[in-house]
Amino acid sequence: MKTFFMIVSLIIAAAAVMPLAACTPGEPAATTAEQSTAAESTSAGSTAADESTAAEETEAETPFSITENGSSAVVSAKGMSYTASGYDHISNGRFVIKKEGFTAEFDGDPGRFNRIITEYSSTEPLKLYFTYSTASSDKTDMYYVEAAENGTFSCLISSYLNAGYGEKLKSVKVETCKKNDADFVIYGVSAEEIQLINKDTYYLENSRFKVGVHLSWGGGINYIEDKTKKVKGVTNLVNSHDTGRLIQQSYYGTSGNGEYQPEMSMGVRWVYNPVQGGDQHGNASRLIDLSVTDTSVYIKSQPQDWSHDNYLTPSYMENTYTVTDGYIKVDNRFVDFSGWEHPYAGQELPALYTISYLSRFTWYDGTEPWTDGGLSYSDSLNFWGDAQYVAECTKKLKTSNSETWCAWTNPGDDFGLGIYVPNVDLFKAGRYKFDNSKKASDDSTNYVAPYNTMKMISYKPIEYSYLMSTGSIEQIRATFKKNRDFTDNASLHNDYISSRIYGGETDPVNAEFVTEDSVLLLSLPNSTQVSYSAEYKAAKLTSVGADPHVEIDYTGGTYSADEKKTLTIEYMIPKDNSQKNYCTDLFLCAGSTFAPDGNKRVRKDLTADGEFHTLTVSFANLKYWSGKINLIRFDYFDNCGNGDVMYLRSFKLS
Repeated sequence: MKTFFMIVSLIIAAAAVMPLAACTPGEPAATTAEQSTAAESTSAGSTAADESTAAEETEAETPFSITENGSSAVVSAKGMSYTASGYDHISNGRFVIKKEGFTAEFDGDPGRFNRIITEYSSTEPLKLYFTYSTASSDKTDMYYVEAAENGTFSCLISSYLNAGYGEKLKSVKVETCKKNDADFVIYGVSAEEIQLINKDTYYLENSRFKVGVHLSWGGGINYIEDKTKKVKGVTNLVNSHDTGRLIQQSYYGTSGNGEYQPEMSMGVRWVYNPVQGGDQHGNASRLIDLSVTDTSVYIKSQPQDWSHDNYLTPSYMENTYTVTDGYIKVDNRFVDFSGWEHPYAGQELPALYTISYLSRFTWYDGTEPWTDGGLSYSDSLNFWGDAQYVAECTKKLKTSNSETWCAWTNPGDDFGLGIYVPNVDLFKAGRYKFDNSKKASDDSTNYVAPYNTMKMISYKPIEYSYLMSTGSIEQIRATFKKNRDFTDNASLHNDYISSRIYGGETDPVNAEFVTEDSVLLLSLPNSTQVSYSAEYKAAKLTSVGADPHVEIDYTGGTYSADEKKTLTIEYMIPKDNSQKNYCTDLFLCAGSTFAPDGNKRVRKDLTADGEFHTLTVSFANLKYWSGKINLIRFDYFDNCGNGDVMYLRSFKLS
């Protein structure tokens, strides 16, 4: 391995410091002492004590000098010099740059390299444009870098998987992702040659598991084999038919803004959707970094946007895969650098696709977790993407249920794959083109995604971990029970709206929101913050975006629409809301209707005067209100402003 090391001290000023570590496994950040030495060595405003310390540590260090043409020539302690230009000004010995940033041009010959490591601090997220020469031409690769205090950013050159190499590191251009000025320090840059892993799939294995990491599809898992269990014709349990399958990260954001507009997918207008494997056209995500050990693989990728054709999103995904004798552990991290405002949305945590042969879906649906209580099974789930099967394929968990694992198995062999994600609210599961196939490459597949309703916040990481294991249902459950405290995934409740369903004894057809726990009868909130008001002894519904609504789920019972013909709603709308006139939409789902249908709804006017009112709605003459009651979607405000509130005291069918 050849390593080219430069102490590069580029200091760019701003008002605030935002500490956020961004270190890559296997590449330690510079220590505080090392960074202090580097910063002191280039600061024209150093105190006498600082200069003395720096001189003791390295007499070769030379402070930068500002030339008449507005550039700064720098000589590092290692004798490698660079010239910095493009900064706005220098204040207190620091470079100040605007959004456009500045450029540092390097001298020296690092030898052949395929990876660049930057040790830095920055108060703002950045874009780094590294320019280097290859055997045939010059190449520039762009990377996103998080705001960090004492961080390390490691990146592979874009041609790594094609056995590409750089010959000379020439320059780096620095821009801020936002319009703010930045305070930015590069403590050191090194360029090195690492082992080439140019296979599509890298296998991580021990005596129990063989796990495939698809390097050219963003590092998603495309292979899991249990070496100790032999089922005729079955080796790989993961469906790898296309870039949308695998076991991978996937997130949902804006439906469009002035800068970004989604394309069509599956007949509908999609949303911003970074997908680890790639897009619907088969374009692969970009590999950013990779580290391997005997027991783990770390990978960073830049995902494609699902609906577009070869549009790399302004985001990064990171995964660390670790194998043990009992389970596979996955640590996930995602950062969006778009700067866009995203709505609350159901997030796949993660998306998992299996071979069709694992036909039975199993989960725990009780209220006494980890006590070996009875499990729930489904042997005939339909396609989760079909609107008529949404309720069937959505397994909402009760408020007290922390046993948040599920599994796809073959009931004949009692063998399959399970996943345990702490702190999630529901499972979205289903089967597509079910044919009992054992082939990982077939179009038929089974799917599950542990879900939370969360909001992507630009520049703020989403982090969570999960376990996977194989075997019989009893073995899978025992493994997860033994290791149930491996993490709490507390961060999954940041920027989050609960989708849990009420696990108490209150009958949903006689819903009264008089206790804090009872408000959880209002499930799957959209653009809504649901809370409890002790003052009014009522649920408080606060609109936080477009199309605010909640759902009341009746699928846990056997309630008949032919017997429940009247709905009464007790509510209050404060006087200080943005409007004086409101109306509500009630989407009624009964019989064969499981999802809201615009042709099966009732609209009623509301009164906004700060007093509680009772709204009575008759369903007696509605032909579609018949059969088993499935759900009612309550669009409490058809049109409103952000922050508008409704207090809901009761929602009763009679």
